Amino acid sequence: MKDERQNQILNAAKALFFERGLRATTMAAISETAGIAKPTLYSRYKDKNAVFQAVVTSILDELRAVMDEEFSKSGNVEDRLTAALVAKYCVVFDMLQSPHVAEMMEDKVLYAGVAFEKLNTDVAKRIEGMICEAGYATPSDLSHLILSCAFGIHRNARTRENVARDITTVVHSLLTTAK
Repeated sequence: MKDERQNQILNAAKALFFERGLRATTMAAISETAGIAKPTLYSRYKDKNAVFQAVVTSILDELRAVMDEEFSKSGNVEDRLTAALVAKYCVVFDMLQSPHVAEMMEDKVLYAGVAFEKLNTDVAKRIEGMICEAGYATPSDLSHLILSCAFGIHRNARTRENVARDITTVVHSLLTTAK
């Protein structure tokens, strides 16, 4: 029951943060949308920023899980790396359809910016390790280039399909050229 209530709160808060932004979302709106009493919400979270941090953590957990699933599959490095980046950046692309998400992801004062930077650092290390294990030259440079391209692609794509197609093209092109 606790997990169900927790999910209710986080799903409601996430929807409101995406729809209204952090500043316009209130604890009262979160409790109402989640279908719980305000005292129940306050018994779990001291304030809206604590709820926001929990939402960010749940989003990061989702991104890590999506990427880990793809990294862990069998297959060659190119395919696993491509699938992981496509999965991550399609989720991020979907989130960025809200004008409020970009602001929240980048705001280091709100914890989100720092948390997303940590995820990106962890992903970069994992990709660099995969590239190194596969025997590519200059894995650090190659990893940096792949991630820079993927970041630019997701920021400029008009559709999820563009994200997937362009990341696939870039990763395969860079890894084929690097061999």
